[in-house]
Amino acid sequence: MMTCKNLLAKIGILVVAFVLLNMSGCATKPKPPFEVISPEKSMIYGNVQIPGHEVTEIELREFGKFYLPPFISPPRVMIFRNGNFVAENLSAGSYYISRFKSKKLLYSLVKEGRDAYQWIINVEPGTVKYVGSFEITDVKPGIFVQGDFNIRSLRHPSERAVLKHMFQVTQGTGWQAMIDRRIKSLR
Repeated sequence: MMTCKNLLAKIGILVVAFVLLNMSGCATKPKPPFEVISPEKSMIYGNVQIPGHEVTEIELREFGKFYLPPFISPPRVMIFRNGNFVAENLSAGSYYISRFKSKKLLYSLVKEGRDAYQWIINVEPGTVKYVGSFEITDVKPGIFVQGDFNIRSLRHPSERAVLKHMFQVTQGTGWQAMIDRRIKSLR
């Protein structure tokens, strides 16, 4: 015979299991872009590939700004399974991609502040900006030290291909109209 105490314990276990399963599912799916919060806000987008690995995180930082998560976090970057990425609702300014992550490795582009100058992305108010398509190659993982890798610019996927995907994922937001204008300007 099941007592009330046993029943509550089993319900508690089911609730915890349900929450954990939902959290693990949310961690693998990119959330859709937020609505444009003001006409001065901007978006950057691009693509990064690591042969044999899936990019799971891109860290974007505003130049000269100090971050202390969870109080002051870097801008949100959504990354999709095809390597496309987008960061939206950025204020005008200078940004740089400091690192990429796959499930197994971390690829730091900027190890010191002075290295950031090579990767500056100037964001103007109210724009969508393509930062390029890249591939990380010649990966040599380090043991107890930073590994080494090369990064090269790619022609494919093209800006148009990345934009077509971004057009779909921004469905129903103000970003879609800005992306549509950018696609038409490429013709």
